[in-house]
Amino acid sequence: MDTKDIALFLTIARLGSISRTAEHMYMSQSTVTAHLQRLERALGYVLFHRLPNGVQLTPEGQQLLPLAERLTALEDQILHPETEQTPILRIMSGRAFVSTDVPECLHRMARKAKVHLKVRMGMYDEMMNALLANQVDFCFLGEPIYHPNVRLVEFTPDRIDLIVPKNHYFSHSYPGLHALNREPFVAFGRSTSPFRKRISEVLAGHNVYPPISMELDSIDGIKAMVGHGLGVSFLPRRTLHDAIYKSYETIAMTGEEWTRPTLIAYPVVQADRPLTATFLEVVSEYYGDISNPQRR
Repeated sequence: MDTKDIALFLTIARLGSISRTAEHMYMSQSTVTAHLQRLERALGYVLFHRLPNGVQLTPEGQQLLPLAERLTALEDQILHPETEQTPILRIMSGRAFVSTDVPECLHRMARKAKVHLKVRMGMYDEMMNALLANQVDFCFLGEPIYHPNVRLVEFTPDRIDLIVPKNHYFSHSYPGLHALNREPFVAFGRSTSPFRKRISEVLAGHNVYPPISMELDSIDGIKAMVGHGLGVSFLPRRTLHDAIYKSYETIAMTGEEWTRPTLIAYPVVQADRPLTATFLEVVSEYYGDISNPQRR
């Protein structure tokens, strides 16, 4: 087994595409495929499912991922023994957190400790699987994961606001949730995603079932659609700092039901790692600062 094939496997896993890996590595697709097949033959199992728009790790590939990362780090340490080993901090997050809280937390962490940062996005189920397989050190979550091998730390919850086009009649005189039954609705995420389910359950509790005209995974895409007058939506308040620039307005919802948790999850096996305590301290300070601006 060639360690160069392991490094190539990690690149394919990160980019999710053989063609993009070939471009990134300045190789032909056939060469990338040949190296991947050689690794799969050496291991005795398939590492990726081939999909129309790329590749996806198989369960065996997901198990290999953290081992491959450690192997490449060990190889680098062997080849460069004079270099001080820098710990790796692996973060996974959904779209809302990665566009708001994650960058600032990582910026603060980089100032506090010397670390290599690895960040990727994922859906709720993907993050749960990554935590259980010890493929990540921390996940930023808007819904809890209950498992004996996962620890949760809760921080200040985020409000959920209604967003409407600029000068929409809601912004002048909001008539209440029932009016959403007549408004085209831009839904955030898949129907099974925790945030989407949270919004649907709250609305259903008020007997409100807005007509869904669009389903988008992109927060910026939702803002653009709303800003162009194509519907209304609900988004976490921390993602709405750019309303003045994107032609949408926000309407604050009242009641505790219009909040969602802010959680950091990490594998129990990482609990005693010094880096774990340091990062939790950094995240705690960040959420303390945004909850109490006078502390800044």
